[in-house]
Amino acid sequence: MSKEQRSLWGSTWRLVCSVPLVATVAASDGLPVRTCFRRRVLFWCVMFVVSTGIGVFVRAEIHRRVSRVSDSSHGVAPLSGGTLLIAGGGQLPNQIRRRFVELAGGKHAKLVIVPAHAVEPFELVQYREDWLDFEVESVDVLHADSRTQADDPEFSRVLETATGVWLSGGQQTWLAAWYGRTRVEQKLKDVLARNGVIGGTSAGAAVMSRVMIAGGRRQPILGVGFDLIPGAIIDQHFVKRNRLHRLQAAIEQHPERIGFGIDEGTALQYAVTSGRFSVVGQSCVAIGVSLANADQSPEVRFEFMNAGDEFDVERVRRGDVPPPTYIDLETILMGD
Repeated sequence: MSKEQRSLWGSTWRLVCSVPLVATVAASDGLPVRTCFRRRVLFWCVMFVVSTGIGVFVRAEIHRRVSRVSDSSHGVAPLSGGTLLIAGGGQLPNQIRRRFVELAGGKHAKLVIVPAHAVEPFELVQYREDWLDFEVESVDVLHADSRTQADDPEFSRVLETATGVWLSGGQQTWLAAWYGRTRVEQKLKDVLARNGVIGGTSAGAAVMSRVMIAGGRRQPILGVGFDLIPGAIIDQHFVKRNRLHRLQAAIEQHPERIGFGIDEGTALQYAVTSGRFSVVGQSCVAIGVSLANADQSPEVRFEFMNAGDEFDVERVRRGDVPPPTYIDLETILMGD
């Protein structure tokens, strides 16, 4: 029993015990013994009924409070395992696609592809064929026409057996509007809990963090994403589109979060169980950490990691990271 429950039961029990005692004393003052006895019996019977009613109320109240706590945490599923493969967009090398398929089970992989924009039926066929070339067990395409459909248990049933889900490029706002906080989002988290893999590129990468960069150039327009990688903010096309300032501004608005800026042709692989990150592909990943405290204005420190580098978040927060190879920051800082 929790502390709150014990406190509620204790207060109720003291009330129940004190009322009949006071009432009996008051009722028996100056009356004959027989009359006092009858009134005492009557008061104790009434109090028994009252205490039973209070007990029922207390049980209901405890159940309500516990249910409220459970409901408030429903939107954030515990991520107990699995892998995220977060790609920065552009032309993805086969190395990244192969890594995704391997993490999903290789030839036994059951893939689900989620387009990030409205598509025509003939386009859905193309999405499927793009992944069949990897000779996996199955490929399905999940595409909702509305949030109502996205929240239909039958619509998302294919995710219950998926070993890998790929969120395509397109519009992260579209993905968030159609699938955010629906059964689809919950079942994506279930894929990770089953040690599956969720990958995404461009828009499909940006939507993975609950604080989602929805647009903007130097100043980010923030929205609400999927919360697949808690405590993070994802930006993509990072070096190619000069987005250092945008990610820095987003971190300054949310200093409790770590920012990941992933360049084109590159992916950030995150092992949920171990908390380890690694970089795959052709370019780099920037990791931004706020150094803000009560005595100074916010400052964001960036570390740059290249393909093959590995790290964990806590070491990044402490500044204890291996020195990366040379990065030409001039192309990043030349943005408006």
